Amino acid sequence: MNSMYTAYRGIQASQVGLDVVNQNISNANTEGYSRQRVSFEAYDAYATPQLTMSMNGGQIGMGVKMIGIDRIRNNFFDAQFQHHNAIGSYHTEVADTMKQMEGVLSALGGNGVNSKVQQFFNSLQTLSVNPDSATARSAMLQQAQQMVGVFQTQAQQLMDLQESMVGAAGNATSVANSQLATVVDTVNTQLQQLADLNEQIITITASGGTPNDLLDKRDSILNDLSEYADMDVTYAPNGVATVSMAGQTLVRGKTLVDTLQVSLNAGAAPDPNYVPALITTVTGGHDILNSAAPNALTGGKMKAMVDAAGGNTNESNLYGMVVRLDTLLKSIATQVNTVQMSGFDQNGVAAAQRIFLPAAPAATLEIFNYSVNPAVLADPTLIAAAGGGAFLGSGDGSNALAMAQLQGTAMAALGNDTFIGYFNTQASNLGIDKNTHDDRASNTDGILNSLVENRQRESGVNMEEEMVDLLRFQRSFEASSRVIRTIDQMMQTILQMVG
Repeated sequence: MNSMYTAYRGIQASQVGLDVVNQNISNANTEGYSRQRVSFEAYDAYATPQLTMSMNGGQIGMGVKMIGIDRIRNNFFDAQFQHHNAIGSYHTEVADTMKQMEGVLSALGGNGVNSKVQQFFNSLQTLSVNPDSATARSAMLQQAQQMVGVFQTQAQQLMDLQESMVGAAGNATSVANSQLATVVDTVNTQLQQLADLNEQIITITASGGTPNDLLDKRDSILNDLSEYADMDVTYAPNGVATVSMAGQTLVRGKTLVDTLQVSLNAGAAPDPNYVPALITTVTGGHDILNSAAPNALTGGKMKAMVDAAGGNTNESNLYGMVVRLDTLLKSIATQVNTVQMSGFDQNGVAAAQRIFLPAAPAATLEIFNYSVNPAVLADPTLIAAAGGGAFLGSGDGSNALAMAQLQGTAMAALGNDTFIGYFNTQASNLGIDKNTHDDRASNTDGILNSLVENRQRESGVNMEEEMVDLLRFQRSFEASSRVIRTIDQMMQTILQMVG
């Protein structure tokens, strides 16, 4: 009977092996699936029973037994993938935002800021030649209005992008409805899913099972989470994952320790104009994006959105570009107003009305408050085209020429650059920053692809290997079955002999 049980165990082992092969083949194209291997060892052997000998293990084999179904997975590859995925996601998100910024600045083509600034100063040049022309005066004011309008249109589009991404400064509703809030909700959902999986893993391992499919789901969630933030992951011996971000533990075992929330930035630092929203832990109230090293986040989509909206002042960002447009418009308006106030209008009266309002712009953002002076619009003769000192007549256009020549003058407020030169520099810096992030994202994609290939070689299903195992277990099953038939035939023969 011992031989019968030995063969029976062989059949059982072969059946398990076939089941595992079938599982691998069925999931060959399942994303995130890790191939499985069944492990066997010899069943505990027993000695030949004798009157003078105790029943100790030793001489007679009892067949085979399964000791486990192993999941082939290398946590090193997963950790590297998650690290580089956070980095790549950061650079991709920032580059995408900068691409949208480029689209805003170039959307109007020949009617953009550069063109309108050029056309405004060209109209001043024309006015200097024809200072007594009502048409030239009206054309100059029209160009001034269009220039201010383009500045405000592009600044508003950039502000709208910022609001869509992270909300607007001082507006809690816009923060709650932002893309950032949606991303944080996604992260919280995945954290809850991870805690639920940990609970199932604990239950199965406690009963002696091996939750390989659940471990695959766990790793899939962790890989998805890494798109949004770089994180620290540790594993318990039973496979349960603990996740921390910015030094704050969010999931420990089956417990969701803390979650994230997007809240209105009501403080002075960071400047809420640049950073309208903060990401904090719900329970601890910890600001995860402004943590000190070594816990500071360096990657992930959440940080990228905040940085691109205005958080990273070391490079081009949405609010920063609005500030630069504001600086440029202020400089143009201030310089033109200064020259305007030094001349005479068409009636020979010393200038009393500025071309642009406000007359004394604040140090804060003023771009949306600018306009062409309604008084001058109503009476274009108030434009001081004639030079100061003594009024030389309505045909004097020297002051209008002085205004036109401001176009080529280096301005201290613009870093000793000209008006158009300053704008071109900002646009060029934006392009350089975008290309830098594109390059880094591309480089990271190469690393990720390499890691995925390495992980696939180790954890993926190799159909050739599975076919070999299929044949191996099939032959083993057939051999064990033949042993049982042989034993059965032997016993039938013995029974016939006895009978």
